[in-house]
Amino acid sequence: MDVAGIMLGNMRFSTLVFVRHAHVADNDPAGARLCGWFDPPLSRRGWAQVERLCARLEGAPRPTALYTSPLRRARSMAHVLGARLGLAPRAFDLLREIHCGRLEGVPITEVQQRYPILWHANLRQIDDGFQWPGGESYRDFRRRVLRAVSAIAAEHRGERVIVVTHAGVISQVLGALSGIRAACWEAFRPNNASLTIVQWGDGAGRVRTFDDHDHLRHDFVAPE
Repeated sequence: MDVAGIMLGNMRFSTLVFVRHAHVADNDPAGARLCGWFDPPLSRRGWAQVERLCARLEGAPRPTALYTSPLRRARSMAHVLGARLGLAPRAFDLLREIHCGRLEGVPITEVQQRYPILWHANLRQIDDGFQWPGGESYRDFRRRVLRAVSAIAAEHRGERVIVVTHAGVISQVLGALSGIRAACWEAFRPNNASLTIVQWGDGAGRVRTFDDHDHLRHDFVAPE
């Protein structure tokens, strides 16, 4: 899927290959938890997805650098990708998922029961200042994400870089390029272990590919 973004003209840009981390148990509706900085490991299904993604990337143009969120579900995946591609992953704290504050790791069903007003406010996706108690607002989250993207692109002008991160981070990048408010977290939510490619330079960018997961078309559900 191609998404229109801001035209870059003749400026020198970086090609950023965003990879959403592979499957974790908390990505399933049944038993899911509020999972921002809460850090579950990859599931068996997730590790199978990592192998398929590695095979896909080994046949793609070679990147010059590999960045990762420091959270385990991204970092462990990045280490495998790095070993296969001959790159040392560079952990970058700004690539973390949004911080959900005191509700990190709380089951979604419990959040719905104990905080119904907050839950429905988040679902409305109209308040950029929304934050879970003690957490990060969507407005601040977007600012953080765009700082990360701009810093990586500035250091790697004209290069191809892999960025292993989270659905929220990728959604904020595409939302900013499409003029969608920061609170609309669901507008560009990619699948696990998918590829989203963005060309970025001097604060402007365009999306070339969103949520490419052809390598997972015949994915299986492995027991946990």
